Amino acid sequence: MSGRKKLGLALGAGASRGFAHIGILQVLEENGIPVDVVTGCSMGALIGGLYVSGTNLHILEKYAAKFDMKKYFDISIKNGGFLKGRKIEELLRLLTKNIGMGQTRIPYACVAVDICTGEVKTFTEGVLYKAIRASISMPGIFTPYEIDGHIYIDGGVLERMPMQAARELGADVVVAVDVSYRGQRQTPPRNLIETLRWTLSISDWYIARHKEHQADVLVTPDVYEIDPFSSKQAALCIQRGREAIREKIPEIQRLLAE
Repeated sequence: MSGRKKLGLALGAGASRGFAHIGILQVLEENGIPVDVVTGCSMGALIGGLYVSGTNLHILEKYAAKFDMKKYFDISIKNGGFLKGRKIEELLRLLTKNIGMGQTRIPYACVAVDICTGEVKTFTEGVLYKAIRASISMPGIFTPYEIDGHIYIDGGVLERMPMQAARELGADVVVAVDVSYRGQRQTPPRNLIETLRWTLSISDWYIARHKEHQADVLVTPDVYEIDPFSSKQAALCIQRGREAIREKIPEIQRLLAE
């Protein structure tokens, strides 16, 4: 089996829509397709990070169904974000068992953007939960996160599906999962927050569509109509992820066998 091609998953940003990644991983396991590399951005970094730290997918599904983001609100408008992010950081520390990135059961990387330099940072070393916290620092929502003197925001600003990072970790076949805006017509913004959200979505998509050719297989679960800032439809997101990846299983198997 030493000659077996390695499968890499690049799990994309998308806030609560990223619960679809759980369904993606479940179906791959059910079909006996081993995942050799995981990379993630924002919610993809979170789900991927929990997976590589050893969290059982069915336990993760049950946790997602009960998750209430409001319990982790720690309001702050003085530090560059609506939420301080300390409560969610502590949750990540507990769920990932405070392990280092070199201790994950399979190779893993996640991305964030250095807000001072505009450069994409790919985390492959350091403390796992800190790298995830940096990657989920959605502008305006979570306070930017500092690691080693650098201040990071959500990687989705520039690199919402870390496909190249998956190849650099040894993946021969890269499956990218996009759960974000993909050019759908948006409703007119009702306030300043929605105007900013819509603007960010458009710029994210413009960048992402010029990079998605880096994937061997692109999976796009039908989750756009789901509120990205509510966890109430986590089960539906997971189901949509399962449906989307099932359609791609024959193609993935063919690429791995070539």
